[in-house]
Parts: sequence; structure tokens; C-alpha cells
Amino acid sequence: MTMTTACAPVRGDEAMTQEWLLSLKTPCYVLDPTVVMARYADLRERLGTPLIVSLKANPNLDLLIRCGHAFIDGVELASQGELDIVAGRINTPKYVNNPSMDEDFMRAALASRCTFIIDSLEQAQRLIRVIGKQTAPQTVLRINAGQLVNSGKHPADHFGMSRHDALLTAVALAQANVPIIGLHTFAGSNSFHVDDKGADAAALAHALAAFAPQIARFTGMLVEFLNVGGGFSEHFSGQAQTFDAYRQRIAPLQKDFKVVHESGRGVFAGAGTFVTRVRSVKALGERYVAVCDGGLSHNFLLAKTESMLKHYAQPRLLRRQQSPVDAPLLPIQFVGSTCSRADVIGWNHGLSAPPSVGDLVIFENCGAYNQTYSVGAFLSQSPAHTYIHQS
Repeated sequence: MTMTTACAPVRGDEAMTQEWLLSLKTPCYVLDPTVVMARYADLRERLGTPLIVSLKANPNLDLLIRCGHAFIDGVELASQGELDIVAGRINTPKYVNNPSMDEDFMRAALASRCTFIIDSLEQAQRLIRVIGKQTAPQTVLRINAGQLVNSGKHPADHFGMSRHDALLTAVALAQANVPIIGLHTFAGSNSFHVDDKGADAAALAHALAAFAPQIARFTGMLVEFLNVGGGFSEHFSGQAQTFDAYRQRIAPLQKDFKVVHESGRGVFAGAGTFVTRVRSVKALGERYVAVCDGGLSHNFLLAKTESMLKHYAQPRLLRRQQSPVDAPLLPIQFVGSTCSRADVIGWNHGLSAPPSVGDLVIFENCGAYNQTYSVGAFLSQSPAHTYIHQS
């Protein structure tokens, strides 16, 4: 990844900010640590619980250096690479969570005093072998959300254990004197909602709490920590009533349990912008096609290739110059720099004057997963640059 760190002028001076944007090397991501910290604090307050940050949403080191101190309840790490990023930089709790965790990752996590989120009996047995005579770490058992609330409303993913396997895993860890401090579950991205049908986020939390005494009977230790995941949208600020109802629903659990949540998308999404530059413009059919220097190789999620119905983002256009006054007004299709027909990254379906070569195409809400979930090796494209914008 090409890393470039820069500080933009404060946003209050729009002309200076636009001048700075036009000077950037594109394609690029612009990340704002002040927005990350504000979103973290906002979401944590709405939940009324501790909030663990899922670093896989945005493991950018320059960003972490500037805002990692705000993650007071800890971070969740899904790879040894992410652990290496936070080692020596994050003093709050670290949770490692990956079903394929190998022995090297386990040893590194042990050295960093991480809490292990256990996905299977086999993984627990592997951890016991790696521990040997070392001090045992704290562990949390992950329960499959679909198995936990068997209503058909939660996706049948492959993460976590059935109740039966969780009990077997509890026995194995207890016999090896490995402490189990809690339980974990997660229903998937954008799954946070409250309803009266028995399969919402609050029902998941109550089901996890109801299972905790069964684990305690096998280990002889109380289970007092419940990580009920998150699934928060990047637009969580528009769900005030949902959060109010959710807090009321989980309040009884907080008498006996430390209920915590996780978030990656909710914390990082609104703190990142993807910026690409128009390299060519043509009229084709009843639209303008703006060919950009950045596309699915740099921001795979914008191409919507994993969506049945493609609702493309509508970017903001920062023009370097005025369009010809006599140019017809047409919709604009924004495409990337590869030879793939799927490399369509945005649309402006309203009638507009054509963009010009050198104009910037700016996509908001690209701070979570957009950069790391992209297929950078296609056509040997150079990676996107990254800038830090300090508000």
C-alpha cells in the first residue's frame, strides 16, 4: 500500500480544502481521525455499553496512531498482521478472533496477552497444546447466531459453535485450566434492528445470557461477559428510536452481565472518502461516460459486484473548470480504469453537464472495508494512496 500522510486545511475554509483535494495524487483515500473518534463516542453512548473496535474495517496505521487512544474498550483483531499493527500501540484489551488461527498467530497473541475468541472445539484443543506450561489466556466462546436464535431470521453462516459443541469446548478448556470469561455471537453486517418478532438484536443478547449458566455449570465459574457483536449501519445516527428501544430491552441483562458490542463499519465508514480523477469523457447513448483513474481495483465495493440489485453510489464532482455552456445535459456513468465490464463505480442519474478531464470524483462513506476489500492485483494496478485529513 502506498502510504502518504498529509494534513488538509480545516474544513471551514472550503476554497482551501478544494485546492488541497485537487493537489492529491489519485486514486486515493482521505481518512479523518477526528470523525473516527466522534463516531466511536456517539455509537458507544447510544448503546450505553462498552464498545470494542473491529480493526479489520480499517487497519490503517497512520489513522490508528492518531485515534487509537480513543478505543478505550479494546480492539478486535482478525489476523496476525492486525496484531502486529497494534502491538505496543494499544494498551486497552485486545481480542483475537479468526477460525483459521494457526499456531504462530496463537503464540503471538499469547505474547501480547490477548483474549481468545474460540470458534470451535478443535481450535480450543490447538490452543491448549500451544499454551503448554505458559500462563493460560482468557477465552470467550463464540456461539453461532443462527443456532442461538433458531428462528430462520439470522443467516446460516459458518462462524461459531452449536450449543452442544460449546459445552464440549467448555469442558476441554476447564480441564486444561484455561479460563472462560464470556460468550460471543454476531448476526452479520447491517443486522442491528429491534422488532417484536423474536429475532432482533436484543433477542440475540437475551439468548446468549440464557445460555451462560449452562457453560458455568460445566466450568464452575460464572460467565459474566457477553459480546453480542454489532452489525451497525454506517448511518446509525438515523436510528435514534431503535437504539432507545434496544437499551431498554438489554437493561435487565446488565444487572448480571457486562454486555459489550463491537463495531467496525459504524466507527470507520463515515471517516473515509475515496477520490478518483477523470481521465477521459465521452458521450455514449443517452449518457456521459467518465473514465476515472480509480475503480474496482482500488474500491471493489463501489462496483456492487456482490449485489443482486446494483444501487450505485452517487459521487460528488469537484470540477476544475466550467463545462461548455452548449453541452447537452445527460446522466453521468462513472467507470474505473480496468478492462472489466463490471468496473462501474458510480452514477449520477440526474441531468448534468459533462465532467472535464482532471475533475475529481468524490465518494463519501468509504472508510470501512472499501480499501482492504479490493482486488489490488488485477492488471497490476498501483494501489491507492492514503492521506490523513485532520479536521
